[in-house]
Amino acid sequence: MTRKVVSTATVIAAVIAASAGPASAPAFAQDNGATFAAPAPPVVPAPAITGPILKTPQEAGNGDLNINMRIDNTLKDAGAIPAEPPDRAYGAYQRGFFLTAFAFALEKAKKDDAKAQTLLGELLARGLGVKQDEKEAAGWYELAAKSGDPEAQYALSRFYLDGRGVEKDPARAATYLEQASRSGQPDALRELAYLLLEGKGREKNPLLAAAYLRRAADSGDMDSQYALAGLFIEGVGVAQSEQSAARWYANAARNGHTGAQIEYAIMLFNGRGIDKDEAVAARWFRQAAESDNPVAQIRLAKLLAEGRGVDKDEAEAVRWYRQARKNGIRDDDLEALTLTMSLQQPDSLEEKDQ
Repeated sequence: MTRKVVSTATVIAAVIAASAGPASAPAFAQDNGATFAAPAPPVVPAPAITGPILKTPQEAGNGDLNINMRIDNTLKDAGAIPAEPPDRAYGAYQRGFFLTAFAFALEKAKKDDAKAQTLLGELLARGLGVKQDEKEAAGWYELAAKSGDPEAQYALSRFYLDGRGVEKDPARAATYLEQASRSGQPDALRELAYLLLEGKGREKNPLLAAAYLRRAADSGDMDSQYALAGLFIEGVGVAQSEQSAARWYANAARNGHTGAQIEYAIMLFNGRGIDKDEAVAARWFRQAAESDNPVAQIRLAKLLAEGRGVDKDEAEAVRWYRQARKNGIRDDDLEALTLTMSLQQPDSLEEKDQ
């Protein structure tokens, strides 16, 4: 990265010019070509400069380099430039320049940079910019995992669970999940909970599983929120509580979990764990149906056909049922309604389908 060195004479001239009048503040060029205006000095009487400019011992020893460092530090303090240099490897990765990202990451990975090693694992595992090589990816993940990178620890655990690039080993997968979970990595917390519920790689422990799910759910992980709600429904690892289940289904539903939207709508419709509200239930069914979930589409079609929570609209009910049927779900009552509507009111169905 090229840095412009500002001479002592230039800086002194700029200070004198600023003191002499309301001229525009000098601009300092940065590496990326952008310029940043220096803060305007306070308006004070300009001192008379009659002799040579004195330097501190540090300035006398380092000359222009010291002045340049002071300028950089001022800009960093003002937030004009980042305190740390940008990560070029991740920047290239985020823009889709995968081969460039690989080259930058490899350079840093050789210097034991854990984040760069994790990125190499990701690129190799998915074959982004380079030929897919899961064995090589596992090697880079392992180096980063040993350095404590939680993303690498989680990725490596998935490799050992699935037998990708390494021999399948649930116990070793659980070890890496435990390591990643210490940093609060939500995916690791959730997956470790699943292993403990199944007794896979570790002894079965529903209480500990529920605790891990709770930590992940509290961090906002919608899959953990959905799973935790299920534990409250069944009373596994926690005291059975429909109220707690409804609350966690609601959290997951608001975060966009389609399954939770359906379960929460069912609880609202039936008044289980929460006050009965068919209208709100219908809205949640519709939201899930619009995500192309066939179960939600069937549920919404039934509500429309019966006028429960929504205005009765048999033509729209048929439209949603047809969509569910395309997705592989059939219902005898809605099938009969569809046949009746197609014979008696074919025009209304065609209008709705447009």
